[in-house]
Amino acid sequence: MTVDVLRSLLIDTTWFGRLAEPGVNGDFVQIFTLGPWANVPTDADDLERIADQMDWLPSSREQDDPIHRPSLEERAEQLGMRKEISRKSLDIYRVAVSALGRFKGHPALKVGPHDFTEAARGAALFAVRQATYEILVNEPGFWCRLMEVYHAGHWPCGILPGGKVVVL
Repeated sequence: MTVDVLRSLLIDTTWFGRLAEPGVNGDFVQIFTLGPWANVPTDADDLERIADQMDWLPSSREQDDPIHRPSLEERAEQLGMRKEISRKSLDIYRVAVSALGRFKGHPALKVGPHDFTEAARGAALFAVRQATYEILVNEPGFWCRLMEVYHAGHWPCGILPGGKVVVL
């Protein structure tokens, strides 16, 4: 993936348009409701188990990347490209903010009194930023792969202890 491909992907994505619908391709664990995270009982023991084990993927810029150690920012610094990469990352981030501005919500993100819309939006922005860094330090991987999941209309919302990503 290149920065230009990522930019096109962001513009062409119908953000969260297929939440809770089948069809997630790849090695992911798909869920169809956020009920357990909103303390809404379900009859699905496997879903309850996923909820107990899952760690949410970051949804704010201040959170640490749970995948890359050392961080991608540190890698950019080591390459002597921190300023350039930061500038390009900001450009792509703005494209993502604009694209996500079209998203007004989805019923699957509202469970009882809980609304996960801002968490989903924040997680998408975090993923975009990290995917941009992966590309620019020439280490495309986890976050670039998640951009395809977002592009398909889903939300990769968490990660299980074995490394599998949970997708709504």
